[in-house]
Amino acid sequence: MRNRITGDRSSCLVFCVLIAAIAIGFLLSLLPLRAAAHDHHSYHAEFYSKWVTREGISCCNANDCQPIDDRNVRARGQGVEVYVEGEWVSVSPEKIRPYHAPDMNNHLCHLGRIIFCFVFGGGA
Repeated sequence: MRNRITGDRSSCLVFCVLIAAIAIGFLLSLLPLRAAAHDHHSYHAEFYSKWVTREGISCCNANDCQPIDDRNVRARGQGVEVYVEGEWVSVSPEKIRPYHAPDMNNHLCHLGRIIFCFVFGGGA
């Protein structure tokens, strides 16, 4: 009987540790989502607010710039296309700006399909 009680306690302990590990893993997985929500705010003052078009107009009005995943950027001939609003949109050469990205990712400033500025992850 004693072995059975000890075995039940061991099984319960293993189960509790497993549940705790899953819960901790889930909570840790939420951290990047919270950080991503703050990316624009933290990048705006330091980077986005200083990015301008060739004409000297600001690329960003405080909420239209963000990192863009490499999967959503492709080279086409001599140009670049970005995937926004459900389709590939050409980025005209003058919209590609020679700035250094704050996190070495590509960044896009746009409103819908209208592109204001594009910055390559490693700088242009």
